[in-house]
Amino acid sequence: MQKYYYLIIISLVPIFGFTQGVETYSLDQALAYAKIHNYDYINAQTDIEIAEEQLWEYTAMGLPQIDAAISNENFIDIPVTLMPDFISPSVYHVNQAGFGLTPVSPLPEGTQYFPVQFGTKHNASASVNVKQLLFSGEYIVALQSSKALLGKVEKQKVQMEILLTEQVSKSYFLVLSLSDNIRILDSSLKINTDLLEETKVIFETGFVEDTEVDQLEVIVSNLKASIRNLENQRTTAMAFLKFYMGLQPETEISLSDNIDQVLEQLNIDYLLQSKFDINENIDFLIFMQQKELANLRLKRDKSLYLPTLSAFFNVKTNAMRDTYSFFNSDLPWYPSTVWGVQMNIPIFSSGQRNAVVKQSKLNLRKIEESEKQLSISLQLQLQTARNNFSNTYYEYLNRKKNLELTIRIFQKTQVKYKGGLSSSFDLLQAQNSFVQANTDYTLSIMDLLQNKIELEKMLTKTAHYFE
Repeated sequence: MQKYYYLIIISLVPIFGFTQGVETYSLDQALAYAKIHNYDYINAQTDIEIAEEQLWEYTAMGLPQIDAAISNENFIDIPVTLMPDFISPSVYHVNQAGFGLTPVSPLPEGTQYFPVQFGTKHNASASVNVKQLLFSGEYIVALQSSKALLGKVEKQKVQMEILLTEQVSKSYFLVLSLSDNIRILDSSLKINTDLLEETKVIFETGFVEDTEVDQLEVIVSNLKASIRNLENQRTTAMAFLKFYMGLQPETEISLSDNIDQVLEQLNIDYLLQSKFDINENIDFLIFMQQKELANLRLKRDKSLYLPTLSAFFNVKTNAMRDTYSFFNSDLPWYPSTVWGVQMNIPIFSSGQRNAVVKQSKLNLRKIEESEKQLSISLQLQLQTARNNFSNTYYEYLNRKKNLELTIRIFQKTQVKYKGGLSSSFDLLQAQNSFVQANTDYTLSIMDLLQNKIELEKMLTKTAHYFE
């Protein structure tokens, strides 16, 4: 029975997640994952949804607006109004002129008033009001601006996607470069560790001096320190990669691509010779969208000179009672219905509207100058990116050749050392040259791939993003 219990527990492990596998990602898979789970990318998609709702908000302003209202007023004290005393003068005049009577008391001088209360103690009303905007230049331009703003937000999402590709690719390549560097140093560490152990045995027999052992220990210690430093760098690079992908820090992943494959896939001719179309550059497209918004702002300011035309329709019913009896169907309610058209015509604003229009024109002039500046700047960025990539590519080839040479020298020095034809000092020098060449080679790969990504970002075609 105990055996069966173990089998049941083992079978439940995959179901309840007692073991956690390590996910493996190629660069393409890492990019695909990031485009779903990256925090900034998710927010960029949310910004589009917000802009779509704003577009409908502005659209709805030009559609019929229907409001209803219900009110109930219960006066504790009915308002009092002072009425002029027009009765007493008439009575005095009729008595004197018509009947020849003489009043006992004379008519008071000046206007006399007496208080009166109008209305009932309880009042209720219900109404429905329909409004429809018939014409508003400001509304038309606002609707166009909201559509342009949606287009800008969509382009900003593309910009975010291009930036995300850059961030994930740089982190991915950095991990690969550091891993390759560690691999080379690990192999060297193994060889030197074995050589150290052999030298210790020879030292114990008295055939070599203790300085030979010390020199080899220095070599092994330096290699371990270099490997430890690179492993820490790789841990940091992997943490950034997981962050850009939208993974939790504790998630274990591995990378399926290797640095040799990446270097073999470099398309030198495309990167150095492909044509640059500024109208495909996402930064330029976003800027042009901003220019369109500035033009619409100018149109909106000019539209303030135009009249606004709207129509309305109102249905209302009222009830007035001395007692609270609004639910008595035998008592009347008094309806009223009205419709009409209203036009608001701007006439004079003491130059305020004119000043607003002039400000928009000046801002548009600044944007037009900035457009020229951006066009030249992007061309310079492209030229700089191509020069940097070209320089780092040839630097990479040179560092690669130097590494191959130092490896051969180091290997030959090791063979000579074992044969007694070179000293541990020679071996230390060869090892130092090898470690430095390996470091330079790794740095050249990092520089090459980072400049490759920068150049690819400049050359990214954006048309397919909006299909």
